[in-house]
Amino acid sequence: MGSGERGRAEGRAPAFIRVARPLLYGLLLASAALALGGVPYLEGAVREGRASPLVLVVAPALLAAFILLFAAYRFSLVRAGRYHAGKALVQVGFLAAALALLLPGSLERYRAAGTVRPVDLTRQLASGDPEARAMAAELARHRAPEDAVRYVPRLVALVDDSSPEVRRQARASLTALAGQDAGGDGPEAGARWREWWRGRGVGFPR
Repeated sequence: MGSGERGRAEGRAPAFIRVARPLLYGLLLASAALALGGVPYLEGAVREGRASPLVLVVAPALLAAFILLFAAYRFSLVRAGRYHAGKALVQVGFLAAALALLLPGSLERYRAAGTVRPVDLTRQLASGDPEARAMAAELARHRAPEDAVRYVPRLVALVDDSSPEVRRQARASLTALAGQDAGGDGPEAGARWREWWRGRGVGFPR
């Protein structure tokens, strides 16, 4: 590298380093937090239908982004004559090995998540036990919208349930799924909910 090229590289490196340094810290902290503490929570959310299986590969994706940025950061220092090339290669290689260890487990969890289905709430929503109905009605609003919408007809029926708690939970779930309280209060609440959801393409048994 000529003296002119070296001078240009030295001029470019500090600006990039100043930007890269906080990004590196953020990516490292985020990937470490997910890998060490977030995976069990995410697996539970996927099993319950509250999250896509794709969230299980977020941790290795963040680590891969960190490694790429770290490599660019280190080799910018090397080009600027501010860091030893051998050390940079060893550090990047070590991080790549860590990614290689983490990735298979994340991919396995992702593949396994595709075979897991959340518990069907249909039987619990029709249970003779009001506590079971109330719990199922409450759980329905924590499911992914595409899964929860299949329970809408039963939730609408529970708006007129004999148990006040079942009615309350059914109304809360319908409101959460609809984004508004389209049924309101009173004896006609179920009819109003039925009309609102029919307008959104949800079918009801005759």
